[in-house]
Amino acid sequence: MALLPEHLSKAAVGRERLSRQVIEAHQREHILDAAVAIFAKRGYQGTTVDHLVAAAKIGVGSFYALFDGKEDCFLQAYDRIVSAASDQLAATLPGDVPWPERVCAFLRASLALIAAEPLRARVVLVEVQTAGSPALARYQATIDGLIAHLRHGRALSSRAAELPTTLEEATVLGLAWLLHQRLVVGEVEEIEELFPDFAEILLEPYLGEADTKRLIAASIAASSPRA
Repeated sequence: MALLPEHLSKAAVGRERLSRQVIEAHQREHILDAAVAIFAKRGYQGTTVDHLVAAAKIGVGSFYALFDGKEDCFLQAYDRIVSAASDQLAATLPGDVPWPERVCAFLRASLALIAAEPLRARVVLVEVQTAGSPALARYQATIDGLIAHLRHGRALSSRAAELPTTLEEATVLGLAWLLHQRLVVGEVEEIEELFPDFAEILLEPYLGEADTKRLIAASIAASSPRA
């Protein structure tokens, strides 16, 4: 019970004790918080269960009561990060706006999230690629979702039929690789400054150069602090 804060570790007088499910859920969240930092800093391959147990300040038995092992812990951490990021991004995106503006908003919010939470970003963009087949399948599912959203831009292009069939896949994987490299070398402080270049790569094949530059300029102007 050492993992629980004081208000959860003991039942208040006249109140029912917390259910086992609630206690286990809190323990799992605590372990996953510690695991994210360890996986990001030591790398998946360099992390052991002993490292995870020590970081979370728990016993080995408590760890294995909630996870099958290191891989299971990593997969749960990955799923948790992606789910939380998806919810956060959805909450910040404008609702009824055209697709290009939504792409700009999504890109800007994503880069800001990476800059704010580089350890989580490293787990889902870097370490996931060294964590085995199940992790790679999850990463590919995330990439596939982004590719599907990007393909909506073809409806706006007068020359959609001329665009390569692999355009969206190449674009998403290319930008993911660039972010991967920034995270590997620890260059995250200025990652939000990539917005204009990334937005141009994403939008120009569908909107053309002039409209893309106007949209990017408008997006930057709208996000700049007002005097």
